[in-house]
Amino acid sequence: MKTFIKQNLIFILLSSVCILIFSALLYFSLVLSSSTETLISDINELKEELTDIEGQLSFYNHVDTDFKNVQDDLDKLSLTEKDITSFLRYIFNETENVSDKWSSKSAESVNASLTRLYSRLRKKCNDSYIKLPIQDSSDGSNGIFSENNKNSEDSSFGFSFTSYDGFWPSFSTEEARYLGIQTEIVKELVDHLSLCTDANHTIEILSLHRENVGLVDKANIGSDEIDISKVTNGLMRNLNEVDSFVFKLSIQTQTIPLRKLVNKLRPPFLIREIKISPLEQQMGLPDPSFSTPDPFSLETNPNDKFLPIVSKVDSRVELIFEYVTSAKRNLDPLIKTLSLYPEIYIDLLLEWLKDSGHESRVDSAKLIFNEKNIR
Repeated sequence: MKTFIKQNLIFILLSSVCILIFSALLYFSLVLSSSTETLISDINELKEELTDIEGQLSFYNHVDTDFKNVQDDLDKLSLTEKDITSFLRYIFNETENVSDKWSSKSAESVNASLTRLYSRLRKKCNDSYIKLPIQDSSDGSNGIFSENNKNSEDSSFGFSFTSYDGFWPSFSTEEARYLGIQTEIVKELVDHLSLCTDANHTIEILSLHRENVGLVDKANIGSDEIDISKVTNGLMRNLNEVDSFVFKLSIQTQTIPLRKLVNKLRPPFLIREIKISPLEQQMGLPDPSFSTPDPFSLETNPNDKFLPIVSKVDSRVELIFEYVTSAKRNLDPLIKTLSLYPEIYIDLLLEWLKDSGHESRVDSAKLIFNEKNIR
């Protein structure tokens, strides 16, 4: 036995080591088998949960695409907002708008300015080949033209302010301000008219009507008031952010002065409607003062004749225009509405305000949202 052990010592040692290792592994296997089964069970459960999560996430595969589409829509909306703001600035025309330049004046100052304006406009019309109607004292109506006083410098035409030529009621400061702005608009209109005429192309003003600016003006404006109900559908001020005054000018003129006038009426003047109708002299009707000649008579009468087909090229023109007095983009209602939703992403809104050209409203938007959060 000893001899066998000595001869196979290495074999015996290796066998012993292997037995020890096997025993140790068998021990650990028996000890850890329960925890291994637990771990395998946990892994299987996690796999099932992961499968469920992946299934739920499949419903949100469109989020990335939708987010990109939203960003594209916001970019387009920013460009549209810029265009709207630019358009409002264009029709307001800050550099030429009389309402933007209007300084605060008392009602008495407006009255004094209007008194001086009557004589100035009448003289300008007389010097610029513009004929004015004479107010008929028999019925007090505006726009009745007197053939005997076509070129009279002392015309009583009031340029839609007839009631206040020598009479000035008690206006509030705000109403006097609006009335003063209207006088400046009419003054600018007459200036445009004066640049459209010459000795061969005259303009005859038949009437000029305007809107009333308040209760006192409405009670005294008389026949100078325009019937606004017939033109409300086509007005720019139907937009909430635009204010304006509407005027109606009726003239008798030729094509060339009319074209010049239309070209000169740039914003804040907005032409809403033009009606052109021929005068009765243009219709080619026979003169009623002459009788129909007898075709069988041998006598010739030089007075037996018809009017020519065209005896006068003037036409009656009715021009309705709107003068923009205010045009400002107001996003505060939109911001206040968005502030009612707690899930709104304010950083995205602020970024959109900057991209759309309303960076000046960023601070006010933050203030609105802060007030909502405080509440």
